[in-house]
Amino acid sequence: MRGVSVLALAACLSGCLGGGAVPPEAVRMNRLGVERLRVGDAEGARAALQVSLEYQPCFADALANLALLAYRAGQLERAEALVVQALDCRPDLVQAHNLGGAVARAQGRLEEAEARYLDALALDPGALDPRRNLVLLGLERGDLGAAEEQLRRLTALAPDDAWLQPLRAALAELRAAGPGR
Repeated sequence: MRGVSVLALAACLSGCLGGGAVPPEAVRMNRLGVERLRVGDAEGARAALQVSLEYQPCFADALANLALLAYRAGQLERAEALVVQALDCRPDLVQAHNLGGAVARAQGRLEEAEARYLDALALDPGALDPRRNLVLLGLERGDLGAAEEQLRRLTALAPDDAWLQPLRAALAELRAAGPGR
């Protein structure tokens, strides 16, 4: 299950490309970091994102992307600290709320994870990553009703989403296993 969550978080990259009053050089370096991360070059991504932050120290998108790098590397405390920084800079950054939920979930703080995913959805009810992660959280907790409800909403939002089939299969498998699996 955690693997699906990490892959769903990779979609954060496309939403964390920057904008607003951020210097163009910072945006460009953030984009370069995102592209390097997409091709598996974590060190190149980290360097580009750090340069982005040299141009704009409170660039929430770059901070969130660095947090994703830390999360993927299993550096959960570092990831959490970067999520907090990103949200201090931009409290409405959906991807940072979602990633904060993933960090909390990885640390076993499931109630906090749920709250962070819900915070992300309060900002953007159409955001797919927090919705996918709520499905996964419901499955992990054995709360199949909650997982199914979020899966219905995800289907309504994105009927062609690539994650629907694996999430449906996981839900069906848990239902078939019955209580006490």
